Amino acid sequence: MIKIIAKELEKLRKNLKKIKAWEIEIGVLKEKMSAYKDGGFSLAIGSSSVVTIDDILARDETRLNTLESNIDYAKYKLKEYRGYLVLLDDYEFELLNRRYLDITNNRTSYEKIGKDMCCSHTTAKRWHDSALEKIAEYKFGSVEIA
Repeated sequence: MIKIIAKELEKLRKNLKKIKAWEIEIGVLKEKMSAYKDGGFSLAIGSSSVVTIDDILARDETRLNTLESNIDYAKYKLKEYRGYLVLLDDYEFELLNRRYLDITNNRTSYEKIGKDMCCSHTTAKRWHDSALEKIAEYKFGSVEIA
């Protein structure tokens, strides 16, 4: 279960880093779609096949929906994991935040985070593993009913 949490956090970090690019692409797509809708022209490719504005708009609309869904899902997962962080000790919290959630932090190795937090890479790894265990236990463990 710990490996699942680690993989989810790694994927979340990658997606959080992509959000800015996705937002830019969304803006470009919206401008392009607006221009096509306002322009009222069609495109012909080759002599026998015709690509219409509707075809382009449909493809762009699909891409736009995909990008918006990616952003929504990344933000949802971020909120989910921020909720789990309250379960952690201060050091565990800081380590997971630096390693996965703070995308402005490029120092994500245990050695670099340990140096920043004034501890050894072994201690940083131990805090990491402890934090993942707590999250996995909470997320996948048995549900207690009061």
